[in-house]
Amino acid sequence: MRTAMKRPWIIGITGGIASGKSAVTNFLENRGALALRADRIGHEILESPIVQTKLVRQFGQSIFSQDSKSIDRKRIAALVFGDTPQAIERRKSLEAITHPPIREKIRQELDKVLIAGTHPWVALDIPLLLESGWDKSCDAIWFVDSPYKDRLKRALARGWTQEHFDAREASQWSMEKKRSKATWVLSNEGNLGDLELQIARALDAIGPVRLQS
Repeated sequence: MRTAMKRPWIIGITGGIASGKSAVTNFLENRGALALRADRIGHEILESPIVQTKLVRQFGQSIFSQDSKSIDRKRIAALVFGDTPQAIERRKSLEAITHPPIREKIRQELDKVLIAGTHPWVALDIPLLLESGWDKSCDAIWFVDSPYKDRLKRALARGWTQEHFDAREASQWSMEKKRSKATWVLSNEGNLGDLELQIARALDAIGPVRLQS
């Protein structure tokens, strides 16, 4: 007779740029969740010689940093983000190169934790969670709601420009569309303690970890 295993809840984290998705993911990780961060995986993918060769073929040598050893993410961002036809086409080319290996890596990690049953939850922190269809793999979608002015302030503190921020935002679904897909909305107005209380309530609403035979 097989022993029943714990099947983790898969929670997709979405929201606007600099809304606090990472803070929510970090809190879940501290509570025992497996955190899968697409940005971090994307950094690893950009180190792949195969991916680098494809990117150079598509965008040229100028996308490398000054030491010519690594891809400069800011240079790529300047090429692909915006609502001009050229930027949109370049973004599609970038996604066609990078998204398949990122998706494969995330899928491998998900399969591992689903088989092992070692975590009560999995937090998927994927910038284009909804746009890329990852919501179909989730049991719950949490939308982190934060005012535009607060998000812009955080982005500027990271070294972004408002032009870059607005261009990135324009390339994603609207806040209203993202919110409409959520099963839970977390309000982040800068008070971390309040945000953590909301997360705790959201976890309570999910209920206990399920068992799979």
